[in-house]
Amino acid sequence: MSVDAIAATAAITSAVSGVVGAIVAAVVASVRTKSRKAIDQDKAMRDGMRALLWRELKNIHAEAMANGGMTVANRRHLENVYGAYHGIDGNGTGTRMFEDSMQTPVIDE
Repeated sequence: MSVDAIAATAAITSAVSGVVGAIVAAVVASVRTKSRKAIDQDKAMRDGMRALLWRELKNIHAEAMANGGMTVANRRHLENVYGAYHGIDGNGTGTRMFEDSMQTPVIDE
C-alpha cells in the first residue's frame, strides 16, 4: 500500500470517526433532554396528584367533623384516598386529617 493510499485511508477514517462521534453526542444530548423533561413532568404530575388527594382528605375530614362520624363507605373511601396520598409521599397535615377522621365513630348510612 502506498503512502498516498495510507494517508487517504487515515483521512477517511478520521472523517467517519468525527461524524459518528457527532451523531453519538447528538443522540446522548437528546436522550438527556428527554429524560430531564420526563423527570420534570413526573414530578409535576406527582405534585398535582398529591394536592388533589390532600384536598379530598380535607373534604372527607370536614364532612366527618360536621357529621360527628363517618359511614363505613366513607371510611373505606378515606382509607383508599389516604393510601394513594401516602404512596406518593404525602404526609404531614394529610396524615393528621386521616388519623383525626379515623378516630370518629362509624355512623349509619
